[in-house]
Amino acid sequence: MIVKSEGKALTPKIILMFLFTALILQPLVIYYFLLTNSFYAFSYWIPILLFAEIASLARADFTSKELFMLLIFQPVAFSYSLFFINFIRNMYFAYSEPSKYFGIAQHVPSWWVPSEHIVASFYEEKWVFLDRAWLQPIALALVFIALTIMIDLSLGYLSYMLFVVEERLEFPFARATVAMVTTLANREPTTLRTLFAATAAGIILNLVLKFLPFMLSVFLLGGTFVVGGIPFYGYDFTGYLDYVLPGAAFLIVTDPLAYVSGLLIPPVVAVTQFIASFTLYFVGTHLITRFDLWPPESKWVTGWGYWTLQFRSMLYFYVSLLIGLSLAAMVIPLAMNPKPLARAFRSLRTMSARGGVSANLLLALFFGSSVTASLLAWYLTGFRFPVYILLILFVGGSFFATYIATASAGVTVFGTSVPYLRELMIYVSGYDKRDIWFVPMPALLSSAPLGTAAATLSSPLGGSSIAQALLQADVVGVKHSDFVTTYMLLIVVNLVSSFIFANIFWSISPIPSSAYPYTITGWPVDAVNWARMQVWIWTGYLFRHTWIALGFAVGAALFAVSNFVLRAPYLLIVALTGAGMGIPWAFSQMLGSLIGRRALSKMLGEKWGMYSYLIVTGIFLGDAVMEMLRVLMIILARAQWLLPF
Repeated sequence: MIVKSEGKALTPKIILMFLFTALILQPLVIYYFLLTNSFYAFSYWIPILLFAEIASLARADFTSKELFMLLIFQPVAFSYSLFFINFIRNMYFAYSEPSKYFGIAQHVPSWWVPSEHIVASFYEEKWVFLDRAWLQPIALALVFIALTIMIDLSLGYLSYMLFVVEERLEFPFARATVAMVTTLANREPTTLRTLFAATAAGIILNLVLKFLPFMLSVFLLGGTFVVGGIPFYGYDFTGYLDYVLPGAAFLIVTDPLAYVSGLLIPPVVAVTQFIASFTLYFVGTHLITRFDLWPPESKWVTGWGYWTLQFRSMLYFYVSLLIGLSLAAMVIPLAMNPKPLARAFRSLRTMSARGGVSANLLLALFFGSSVTASLLAWYLTGFRFPVYILLILFVGGSFFATYIATASAGVTVFGTSVPYLRELMIYVSGYDKRDIWFVPMPALLSSAPLGTAAATLSSPLGGSSIAQALLQADVVGVKHSDFVTTYMLLIVVNLVSSFIFANIFWSISPIPSSAYPYTITGWPVDAVNWARMQVWIWTGYLFRHTWIALGFAVGAALFAVSNFVLRAPYLLIVALTGAGMGIPWAFSQMLGSLIGRRALSKMLGEKWGMYSYLIVTGIFLGDAVMEMLRVLMIILARAQWLLPF
């Protein structure tokens, strides 16, 4: 349903809120990261609720268009909070002892971070990024970010036409979040009470399952806060299975968000996700263990637990399998039925003829940006890396990654991504130099579940999120041109604020330092993991051609069965999503979906569609309120590191 709302989307109130986020909340995100190495998730829900209620009390209610702007663009601000802090972390990793030990430091190019002897002089300077040595690395990163944004905007619009306009996929989480926007804007009593009741439920659930265990950890764990998470996250049955089905893994989480998100998807989707994850991490890991397929340096022993089994099976086997499944999920459906893609292009031309976005302009933007990024990467390698590989990666890889991410988000809750696409393409090229690994390519080409490689950059939304944002814009009546204009403006504002605050934090105390505890206690460990990951990727240790081929074959077979027998072609994408998310989330979403559709939907009848959105977003909102309180307590506790007593 498209809702018409009067007034503009970008108003002085929204500009003021954007500035509040950039100047007040962004430094909080940076400081929390330096204290704990955690990026505070879901924090954008808090400003939306806070601003909406303050405006209501002042009798200056936000319109649905204005709240949509807050909802969509809060993540943009937070995404760029750490942009310049990451330069400092890369600088530390590049010349750390593990980097030197693994032989990585000698390959670090000066256009990624300045040379080691220059870096040593930074610790005598008050403003780190005002040194001329940073000019090339920062300029290069900004150019690649601009090109990435152009690629994402063009592919996002094409994905919108393909999956929203033509395929009419549901995009459950996108519709749930926009339902909260319309509820807060319209303030209809019944729906507003439902949202606030769900918020109260979210607060209570978080209090019992997260906040109180976190507080009790002070007593249960020797007087220390559990900074990175909560002390009790779920029931791990893997240890009990060690003597019955060695290698089989199973864990049930207690996080309420994992269960309520299942309310958004039908049981067939939730069950398919669970079957896929169960097949990999219960049946698959058991067979790997039974037939002794683990590599010599990582033989299975009792007591690994679920997370160790999932991590190591992903590392040694399933990264390659998921790449093959992802290839099958895009190539096979398009090869067998290219009509939706053709209709999407025809719709673009029709819309262009009516004064909308020009199809030729979008294609020119995509190919122009992709080719420019390819040529720039080629130049940075001294014109030695095979340029055709770069063109395939930036043109074909970008389309491939966006296609998978958008299609999966259309039928599941959060969607999925293709792991290590960038790293695989570089490895199979046979290029033996190391400079290509430091080229700051788009993050959508390197959605690495085990840690990113040397250099990736992300746009704040990405093509899949842009497609979903355009769907939400349609619902609340925001023009696509207004969305794009605000998007570009906010990126500039928050890049500037990130630059300012990174310099301010450095001026208080150089990083790493005792003023920022995690940089002292955690960065040395992170440097080891980072250096080890580079070696694994550079040597192709993660990539097994047999498993990639197996994944493609299995994906082709699954599509044939789901398309021709079950008449449900998107089940392959659903299975891919479940395989990537693992048993805990897949199992909890399945329970939530079954309870929602088999019990709650019968109780509420036709109202279930709207109420399910409000229940989910309300519980997420309540959880975010308590998480904000927990974050503030962590900051207060960890800030005492500097006290002399």
